[in-house]
Amino acid sequence: MVLVDVWEEHLDEASFHWEQWERALVAPDFTLTETAEREERLLAHLEGLGDAAALPLVLRPAFDSEELSRQSAATYALLSLGGLDESLARFLGASTEARAGIRRALELSEAPGLGAQLREVLKRNDLDAQAHVLEALVFRQEVPREILARFFTHDEPRARMTALRAAMPLPEDAVSRLLPALLDSAHPGIRAAAMEAGLASGVRLAWDACRKAVQRREPGMPEALTLLAIGGADADTALLVELLQSPDLRPDVLWALGFSGRVRAVEACLEYLAEPSVARLAGEAFSSMTGLLLEGAYALPPRSHPEPSDDPDASLEPKPEDDLPWPHVAAITAWWSEARKRFDKGARYLLGQPFSGSVLMDALESSPMRRRHVLARELAIRTRGKHVIPTRAFSRRQRVALVNARTDCAHMRDVPLIHTLR
Repeated sequence: MVLVDVWEEHLDEASFHWEQWERALVAPDFTLTETAEREERLLAHLEGLGDAAALPLVLRPAFDSEELSRQSAATYALLSLGGLDESLARFLGASTEARAGIRRALELSEAPGLGAQLREVLKRNDLDAQAHVLEALVFRQEVPREILARFFTHDEPRARMTALRAAMPLPEDAVSRLLPALLDSAHPGIRAAAMEAGLASGVRLAWDACRKAVQRREPGMPEALTLLAIGGADADTALLVELLQSPDLRPDVLWALGFSGRVRAVEACLEYLAEPSVARLAGEAFSSMTGLLLEGAYALPPRSHPEPSDDPDASLEPKPEDDLPWPHVAAITAWWSEARKRFDKGARYLLGQPFSGSVLMDALESSPMRRRHVLARELAIRTRGKHVIPTRAFSRRQRVALVNARTDCAHMRDVPLIHTLR
């Protein structure tokens, strides 16, 4: 019984640390190095479950839990023990909700032969299973392009979006035959994925669709806002700034503007540092463009934070931005009045440096985790899908991808995407 107690403790701790690690992956106050520290604790407890005797006593009962992180940990441990067939059987027999937890382990596991077995699941007549497995295979970068192409018109929207984002650049026949209809899809997620895939394929039509979506304020617009920010010129930044006049759009616009890097965007964010509902988002965007860390004199001490909103309709769900610092408006404004002369109005900035491939790679290594997902998408778009940084993978795999991308990206220049499209 002593060993059972030890294994149960490892599973409890692995479940807890798995959830903490997943939160760190989207946190505004964790870097890759700090996230890797949480990962080490998670992996240590997963290793502690690597005893076949733990399988019937601890791991199998874990699949009765409703905690996704517990099912993820149990599946990862089961795979490490050679339980590939059992893991896939449990995945296929699980509910849609439980499949998400099992799929996460399938994405991360290095079990031999797993990719081949997952590709067999794609042949099953189970749309939900196909969508989950395609996501896992794309995450693992183990999907042949001919298989991806079959999912561009799949009946499950999630599968279409996954395939589009993975197939960068798109095959030429897909660009001519399918892209126009995908960009006009009634499903906002499919439209957004088609925009991103089209931009990575160098297609002007995708940019036009992105800009029109922003101008029309279409549903599902946050993705289009971000794409316009990372790929646009001054006129596109001006369009985003105009949208700040709408309180409903303001949080999404401020998030997008933080990737614009234009002086116009910096000064627009400065104007909202004193608006409690979006002050922290505006500060985050300002910091990411200018490189000013909002700490010390540039952040308010805890007891000086504005009072929370009295809006009865405001969501009580915690958001990542809740962990951001409150900006000290006077100190930041004074800093910008001096720093402004160093910023060229016609250039784009990232972490206070003129945008370049090297600066983008530096940002991918050092930026807060939640911002790295967008930076990685920009890298994939600008390299036509050659370099995909798996920002939700274990840190070792991420660092290998970063090293591989750095040399190729050394000569990347600050060119708006519109000038690179056909």
